[in-house]
Amino acid sequence: MEPKAPEEIIYEILVRLAVKSLLECTAVCKSWSCMIKSPTFIHTHLNNRLIESNHRNNDGVQLLLHNPEFELYSLYRDDDDPRASSSTLREYTDLDNPYQVYAERTRSRTWGSEFVGTCNGLVCLAAEDIDLTTLVWNPSIRKFVVLPKSGVTFCHGYGREARCAFGYDRRANDYKVLRRVSCFQEGKFISCQYEIWSLAKGSWKTLNTGNDRHHHERDIEQRDFDAGHPPAFVNGALHWVQVNVNTGNISVGSFDMSDEVFSKITIPPEAETQKCFDSDPHCVVSRYRESLAFFESSEERRESVGCGWLLHMTMWVMKEYGVAKSWDKLFAICLEGSICRLVGCRKSGDEVVLKLIVDNVQYRSVNSKTKQVKNLQIKGSCRYSVMDAFTESLVLLDQPNVFTY
Repeated sequence: MEPKAPEEIIYEILVRLAVKSLLECTAVCKSWSCMIKSPTFIHTHLNNRLIESNHRNNDGVQLLLHNPEFELYSLYRDDDDPRASSSTLREYTDLDNPYQVYAERTRSRTWGSEFVGTCNGLVCLAAEDIDLTTLVWNPSIRKFVVLPKSGVTFCHGYGREARCAFGYDRRANDYKVLRRVSCFQEGKFISCQYEIWSLAKGSWKTLNTGNDRHHHERDIEQRDFDAGHPPAFVNGALHWVQVNVNTGNISVGSFDMSDEVFSKITIPPEAETQKCFDSDPHCVVSRYRESLAFFESSEERRESVGCGWLLHMTMWVMKEYGVAKSWDKLFAICLEGSICRLVGCRKSGDEVVLKLIVDNVQYRSVNSKTKQVKNLQIKGSCRYSVMDAFTESLVLLDQPNVFTY
């Protein structure tokens, strides 16, 4: 009989394998399966993947892209050559839409869905049905969990609108969904309620924001708390641009996923948009590497430009989180085109991706250090609206009551 390798050696070997290989290893024996499905192993494996991803340059970083027109989700390899004047993202794999799987299993109607966010290999999606069906999905292991129905109720005859955000509570090693449900009557805002769902607890909890000095729902308009610009998850908190409807002052709203409290961050003092008016430039926040970024863009009618429009865009990064004086301007550029939107940041370098209209929908990749602008081609579709770095993980593998396909 051949000598058996010590368990600690087997652990160290397995924890370095890719997700696909680990799923195959769960069928080798019961002890390996229990080891791989343990919370400690899943957490350690994820940390190893994140460290590896942060030290990787242009070597095949994965990007998750969402096409809202056809409800498609795809993984791409980011193999960009920084010396090239243009670059191409090539499709790595198409992902099955979990809502279609859920509809087939429950014999329910399929609905359109919104991309909420991605974190540590998990993707959160929200449907547009009457029950606001939300799910958290791990495409790497083909599992997802459907969140219970919202606990928020309103009187009959009132309209409602729901918006979700997704993040990670690193203190409790838990994944959470924050949901804002607004109540309207004849188009007029009445009130809103917040609730938070925890993967560890598997239930919703209503948040009391009445005494929160940073958040008075009647005074704050949530400008970018939606699928078009998902809140940026940075330093354990969600972030979005918000406006005080009484003063017009613009700030960055935040929600700490561990303490479950709202806060506020001052926008860069050099930003032109200190107050909100209809003609103001468009503002949005995003994650840039591991920092919070603030973007400001505006359009200018220019007949001398080919398409007739010139786009001005400025980007700041908060060097020290929470310190207003640490906002640092990375670049200010002009591009031909209009209807600019930030699609995402490429983790493989110092580049941000913009979607704009020239004669048709086009993408530009802008290097924040050199200001070099590249034409970005996305093979497979031209209608993607969300791009986010994606790391494969085993999260949800140890969870009961999940859908597997």
